[in-house]
Amino acid sequence: MVTPSIDPWHHKTAQWYVDAVLQPHVLPLMQRLPGAIFQQDNTRPHTAKVSQDCLCTITALPWPKRSLDLSPIEHIWDHLGQRVGHPTSLNELEQCFSNCGARPPGGAR
Repeated sequence: MVTPSIDPWHHKTAQWYVDAVLQPHVLPLMQRLPGAIFQQDNTRPHTAKVSQDCLCTITALPWPKRSLDLSPIEHIWDHLGQRVGHPTSLNELEQCFSNCGARPPGGAR
């Protein structure tokens, strides 16, 4: 059974975002990375007052209202998808990395 914290179909509220993502993961990480800037988009759970209040102790990159998805990571994922395709197993993924000359995170050449 998939737990609600990782279930992609679980209804995500702002309070869930604070309880399951920000407090246990984002805030501790940001405290260990002095000078780091946190970025998120304008989905409702991210812009809700409860979420914004939780982030008041860290530096967050402002995101313009009604902006297009300008996140650089989206371009990286797109490029990676074009190079390795859509593997369906870990073995396929490793083979794709090997074929394109990339190295999987933590993997040896």
